[in-house]
Amino acid sequence: MNFIVVDLEWNQPLSYDSSVYRQVGDRLIFEMIQIGAVKLDEHYQVIDSISIPIRPVHYVKIHPRIRRMTQLGAEELADAPEFLEAMDQFAAWCGDDYVLLTWGCDDVSVLKQNMDFFGCEVELPPLCDIQRLFADVNGTKERKGLKVAMEMLDIQPDADRYFHNALHDAYYTALVFGKLPDPAAVLKYPQEPKSLIHPRKHARGKDKGESYDSLTAALESEAARQPRCPVCGKKTKVEDGGYVKQSGDKYIGLSACPHHGNLLIRLRFKPTDDGKRLMIMSVSKATAANRAYVHTKRIQMEEKAAKYLAEHGSLPDPDEELMNADRSSMPFED
Repeated sequence: MNFIVVDLEWNQPLSYDSSVYRQVGDRLIFEMIQIGAVKLDEHYQVIDSISIPIRPVHYVKIHPRIRRMTQLGAEELADAPEFLEAMDQFAAWCGDDYVLLTWGCDDVSVLKQNMDFFGCEVELPPLCDIQRLFADVNGTKERKGLKVAMEMLDIQPDADRYFHNALHDAYYTALVFGKLPDPAAVLKYPQEPKSLIHPRKHARGKDKGESYDSLTAALESEAARQPRCPVCGKKTKVEDGGYVKQSGDKYIGLSACPHHGNLLIRLRFKPTDDGKRLMIMSVSKATAANRAYVHTKRIQMEEKAAKYLAEHGSLPDPDEELMNADRSSMPFED
């Protein structure tokens, strides 16, 4: 039996107000543009790989963010097969005796929606989740991104294999998979696709956030520097040192209300279709454990920044880190 690690890339509408999205968006939120897969034998050794570009037929204009991340544009996909032909190619390459593996739950949900929309009759086995196995092996409650997993296993990225290419990400995932103590245990983690819904519907009832020209501008905004107490609504002041970066798209900080005590502020950022940065803030009462975590995290990040500065001469661009952040922003139905 072979283990096949698969990764997908997909395009999204340029606007949720576009005519094409109004026509198909209730059934096709993302349209696949690449399948990448790596085949491993029973000893978890790579024996083959495949990259299948897919020419979109609905979201034909590649979103600028997708093009920047995947390096795939209309010209690269012009002669590619359409979805059904690409799936036939993939199924033929997989063979007969195999299991499918992915990193996380996003790919299986997008794949299922594309298969349903285009009427694909290819039969695939359940996709099992390497990310869940990795979390259990390392005793972590929070799922780790692929880049973090590689760092934890001392897997160095190849200069010729950039991230957000389906084949390259599948290759890196296969390396992580092969380094786990019992890779075959992944078969205990079959995934069920989640229903994808309109992102605006997904956001109803939640903080819609505010948009800024850059991540730095957002962090320096009055809203971020003076978050309001969730009880009395009065402005507070973020603790000296500002916010601590947890990941490329998440920051955390502390403040205090004179009437209601210590507060924990969480910021999450998302790139928007018009090139801005959406900041979503949540403020809650801070426990002693929250404060200890933020203070410890601040020391760790300061040490990490000092080391990076010594090696590279300048700190990484926070906006670039946001664009490359390992995150799931999938509009799953709750």
